Amino acid sequence: MAGHKLSSLKGLGKFQAAVVADGMPAMKRLLRSSKAKLLMHEIHKEIFELGPPTPLNKPTGRTRYHQWLMHHASEISRSLDTMRDIEFYIGKFPYRKTQIAKHRHLQFHVESFLHELYILQERLVQFLKFVERQHRGDPRLPQIKAACAVLNRLVIDSMKKGIAIRGSHVHRWRMSDTKIDRLNAITFYTMMPNKKIKRVFKAFYESEYRKTRKHWRGWITGGIAEAQKLVDAYFDEVFKLMFDDKGKAGLSQPTEVLTPGSVSSLVPHFCSQLFGIEGARPK
Repeated sequence: MAGHKLSSLKGLGKFQAAVVADGMPAMKRLLRSSKAKLLMHEIHKEIFELGPPTPLNKPTGRTRYHQWLMHHASEISRSLDTMRDIEFYIGKFPYRKTQIAKHRHLQFHVESFLHELYILQERLVQFLKFVERQHRGDPRLPQIKAACAVLNRLVIDSMKKGIAIRGSHVHRWRMSDTKIDRLNAITFYTMMPNKKIKRVFKAFYESEYRKTRKHWRGWITGGIAEAQKLVDAYFDEVFKLMFDDKGKAGLSQPTEVLTPGSVSSLVPHFCSQLFGIEGARPK
């Protein structure tokens, strides 16, 4: 990829573009080789489930490294995509003719979002371990380990509020929210035998449900925006460890050392903005 194109990107997008560009020469060589037809055959097999894959070449260390690099970046990107899916799902309720209650549907997606937050944290932490392992013979290893330690702290400290709520929900009690709990209480009044009372409380339930859904969808939307900022800040630093300014991999000279002070200003911001849930409490 041309340097000016790469410079227009940032964070995760820039890192993924550099990884793809780094693997492109090998792909072009393969497409020009006598094994190009075999590659197309393997793609055909994969699409139509025509059998197990047959390796075109014996995998090299670099090939495996590149595959794992793509895997880790893809998992992190997929986690953000799943959060955006949940943001969409929580704004819809296509189950009007079922026994599914709207407030339970709402809580299900809030809890799903907390689970995805945990997955994102795990993927970010695992990738740092991968980076350290893959650079054990690199002369810059001390700087890389120091940078990874700082990034690990950034991830853990920034996401600790949401992770704590998710951990309590999984291990001790189900997540409880004052607004969702009110909806559950209102539901009992919609079951009253008096038709007038039932009609009034059904209308009240719908009104309060829309307010609560708006609140939680706004929280998820804000959380996604902050998660994206965190991931981009994280990959801005990882990029410096693995590529030069033009996206060339395999630096032989130490780069600028990332220190705790260089990201310390980010931690309080993310701690205050990322997944702090007003009204959430244990039952």
